[in-house]
Amino acid sequence: MLTIRPAEAQDAAGIANVHVKTWRATYTGLLPASYLKTLTLESRSITWARMLKNQDPDLVILVSENDDGDIVGFGSGGSIRSVVPGHAQEISALYVLPGYQRAGHGRRLFMATANRLAQRDGEGLAVWVLEGNPSAEFYKKLGGEVVSCRTIRIAGTDIEEIAFGWPEIPSYG
Repeated sequence: MLTIRPAEAQDAAGIANVHVKTWRATYTGLLPASYLKTLTLESRSITWARMLKNQDPDLVILVSENDDGDIVGFGSGGSIRSVVPGHAQEISALYVLPGYQRAGHGRRLFMATANRLAQRDGEGLAVWVLEGNPSAEFYKKLGGEVVSCRTIRIAGTDIEEIAFGWPEIPSYG
């Protein structure tokens, strides 16, 4: 049975583990290998511990646990950070360990995050995805449509990013 719940301060290391492993698995070939090697469990744990301790009230951070209570995925969202006309909220991160993908964790994290964001002012939900990221299909299956694109720079490399959007934030019962 998978469990989705709000992240707590003690979840920093578990979230960092998912963050580092999924970035290395997902972004190999999309981001410079030298950059991916710099992502460490220690540095990500510190970052997540700081974020969870001083959590911005606008930010929703959820975790997905497996049957043993291990964190195998996380999602976060809040007010949109880059203008996407007609979209006031965004899911800023949604990552699931490769061994747990296609088992409902990502879908449930998306739904739970969207439900929380739907309770806020402002319509429309967006998710930014690096071009070439296989998760683009996941967002299409959830009804997202390409609504914007931009070029961003990561580790000195220009990368295209695509925004999938929902004009009304999906709400799941």
